[in-house]
Formats: sequence, C-alpha cells, structure tokens
Amino acid sequence: MEQKKGAGRIAKWDNARWILITLVVICHFFENYLGNPVANSLFFYVYTFHMPAFFLIAGLFSKKTVEDRRIDKVAPYILIYIFIKIVNWIVQMIIYGKYTSINWFVESGVAWFALAMFFMYIITFYTKRFKPVYGFVLSVVIAMILGYTVENTDIFCWMRIVNFYPFFYLGYVISIEDITKWLENKKIKVMAIISLITYFVICCVGIDKIFWLRFLLTGRSGYYRLEYGMAYGPLIRLGVYVISFFIVFMFLSIMPKRRFILSKIGQRSLSVYVFHYIFIYIYMASSLYKYLPYKYPNKWWLFIVAIGIVVTFICGTKWPDALCKWIMNSNIKYRKNAKQ
Repeated sequence: MEQKKGAGRIAKWDNARWILITLVVICHFFENYLGNPVANSLFFYVYTFHMPAFFLIAGLFSKKTVEDRRIDKVAPYILIYIFIKIVNWIVQMIIYGKYTSINWFVESGVAWFALAMFFMYIITFYTKRFKPVYGFVLSVVIAMILGYTVENTDIFCWMRIVNFYPFFYLGYVISIEDITKWLENKKIKVMAIISLITYFVICCVGIDKIFWLRFLLTGRSGYYRLEYGMAYGPLIRLGVYVISFFIVFMFLSIMPKRRFILSKIGQRSLSVYVFHYIFIYIYMASSLYKYLPYKYPNKWWLFIVAIGIVVTFICGTKWPDALCKWIMNSNIKYRKNAKQ
C-alpha cells in the first residue's frame, strides 16, 4: 500500500480501508457466534467482499513496488507475520494458562494476511510479464482447479493466497485513474446502492440456503467441504468470484471522497489488523461472551458491533500504528531495485 502520508493521500481509499477494517474486526467477533442467524447473515455478507476489497486496494497501490522489484518493501510483511504469531501466542498463554508451541509454517488465524501479502507481491514480480487478461484468467483458472485439493491448506496459507490472488492482481493491472473515474459515475453509484441493499436482504432472508458456501468466502477450504462440491466445485468457485468482484466494485463506488476524522484509521488499518485479536481473546475469556446473548437475546448483536467499533478505534491510535510502521520500515538490508 503505497499512498503517502498527509495531503498526498486519496481520501476515498482511506475511507474504504477504514470501513473494511472495521468490518473485519466486527466479523471476527461474530465468528464466535456462528450458528446464530444474525451472526451467519452478517458473516456471509461481509466475507463476500471485505478481504477481496482489501487485496484489490493493495494491488492498486502495489505498482511502484512491483515495477521496481522492491523486496525491501515486501520482506517486512514476514516480520509482521512473525510478530502477530508471537503476540497472539503470548496473549493466549496469559489468558488461558496453556503452553503451546508455535508452528511457524502453518497458520489458520489472523496472521495469514501478512504472509499472503508477502507472497502476492513476490508472485506479481513475475506475473507482471503477462498480458493482463492472460494473467488474470490464469489466476482464476488455477484457483478453480486447486479447489479439488484435500491437503492441509493452512501450510503457508497457500489456499488463501491462491483464492484471493486474482483480486490483488486485478488491482495491480488496473489504472487508479480509470477505476476512480468509473466508480464515480452516478449511474454506477445508484446501481451500487440498490445492489448492496438487495444482496444484504438476500443474505438475511436466504442465509439458510446459501450459508454452505461460506467455506469459499474464507478461502481456506477445498470443494470437499461443499455440498455438491466435488462435482460442481469449479463452477461454484467461478460464481462466487463473479459475485465477490461485483460486490467489491459496488462497495468501492459508494465510498465518499471527503476526508473524515476517522479516515485516519484507514491509514492505520495494518495496526488494527495486527492488534485487534488480542481484544477478542480477552472478550472470549470474559463473562460478556455468554452474558450478552443471554441477557439481550434480541439486541446482543448491537453490543458486538459497538465493541468492534471501539476496538477498531483503539487499535488504530497512534502508538499501535507507530509500532507497525517501525516494523515495516525496519533497517534490515535488502538488495534494492533488483533486475532480472
């Protein structure tokens, strides 16, 4: 993500990151209540577009790093990955009092995003040679085929990388100016509002019929987890791609161009991602986890949304952001501007 600080930043993309990271935090809280219709609906709706949108935006602002092959800008994601795993390991030991070893090569939790960012940049160092249409189609086809795997997909998070890479790659090949112009079309905005509301209603009313598709939205599982998956898996994956890409662009279309006070959280989305799960561990170990649904059976989800917003704000403050920036700007020496 290569936007510069201050006036040089584009408010639209910071606003998108701010809202997306807030949705990430809220949905990670809701994951602990899956099985509840409200949790299921919100989970399915948001997971359709929130991580795909993050990767597409990352791809949009990856161009200079990729073109210059700046491994020094990419390698710190490995440090972020290690940092998240260590912090979460320590927090879990303190809260739950159980010692477990760290598996550096397998990740099913939140650290996967940092590892995925590293590998997506590395992959794009080479796929940039392809004609955009060929590279994009190839990335989609590979994801459709590899869905048949029954291997451990959490090893280096490879399945998530494969499944989400088309969003990153499309962001890389699209011109920021062209996509911005297209998203600001008034007709597109009207269509976006109608589409997002309609899709939300579908996720609420028909969640029992579509929730089995959630495994494809998280990007971790192969077709064996799906009803009719082994027979129609690639077509189902392609259909999910079409819906996700459409909802992503509709979401981005309604993002305001004006800068708000909380737009700064969009600049600090990495720090929110890195630290927010600490609060989820604390919440899960507290009495609130069971108390809220019991005490407020019809309104408990409003408390979860409020808690998620507060946690996002806390993790998006100055000090967590400063620590993440220090890691990302570490003075480890790499060979810059490498050419093949």
